[in-house]
Formats: sequence, structure tokens, C-alpha cells
Amino acid sequence: MSRKWERMVQKNTKLTNKARVKQGKPTLSEAASDGSVTVRGRSWLMPLLLICVGIFCFIAFYDVYQNDNLYWVTGGSYIALGLFIFWLRRPFLKIGGKELVSRRFGGDKRVEAAQIKEILLQKDAVVISLTTSKTKWVFTKLYHRFDIGSLSETLKEFAERNGVALRNEQAA
Repeated sequence: MSRKWERMVQKNTKLTNKARVKQGKPTLSEAASDGSVTVRGRSWLMPLLLICVGIFCFIAFYDVYQNDNLYWVTGGSYIALGLFIFWLRRPFLKIGGKELVSRRFGGDKRVEAAQIKEILLQKDAVVISLTTSKTKWVFTKLYHRFDIGSLSETLKEFAERNGVALRNEQAA
């Protein structure tokens, strides 16, 4: 099925379920879940930097551009963008049946289980090494604000299911 068709089916299913709930009838079963688990973190470094730049713009150019509208728009835009990234654009790792999906800076990246060389579990970080390139996906407790415990457990199940090499250094 094409993505457009799938979205249309989901939309119509939601509308039909709302109508059936109002009529007191049981809802239609939604499409079968793919069994994926999404673990969300929180990005704080880039929003903090943007908010600091906005405050810097307000302080540094106050005497010169105070009466100019773009002075207020520029500083306010940096602060609004920082808040947008902090509250809405959260990093995540979606662990599906045979693939991992992560939000990177340039967009969402998808990796099949066959493209994963190794998963390294540490006390405060999870490192996923890829065979397709020399890059590694690193998810940390400090920088990304992930719950490393639940992420580690879910990745252990993923590695067992798909035969991916798993190295656990949490005890060390």
C-alpha cells in the first residue's frame, strides 16, 4: 500500500471509531501494530545555545536598535526557535522488528538490522556501530537525556531477535 493510501485509511478509521464510540458501538480494530517501541530523549544543548544568542542580541544591540522592529523580531526568533527545539523536536530511537529509526540533525535516519555491526551498552550511553559507514549512533544520559536503562533492555531484545552483536559494559 502506498503511504498516501495508508494515511487515508488511518484517518478514515479514526473518524469511524469516533462515530462508533458516540453511537455506543465497539470500535473497529486499528491496523496491527508493528510492535515498535519508541524511546524519547530531550535535546537541551542547541536550545540553550539559541536562547543565549537571543538574549545576547537583546543585550548587545539594545542601545542602537531598540526602536527598530527587527531588533525585537531577531532576538525573539532565536528564543522561540530554542523553545521549539526543546519542547517539540525531541530526539528519539524507534526500535522496530527489524530496523532502528533515529532522529538525526538532518532528519530521521533508518537502519536495518543487517546494517548494524555492534550495539555497545554502557552505564551512561548506548553506542550503535553501523557497517554502512564509519559513523556511530551515540545516545547518552547527559547530552540526549535518554532513559538508558529502558533503552538498554529494549536494545537487548532487538539484538537477540535479529542476531546483532551486543556488548554489555554496564557492569564494568
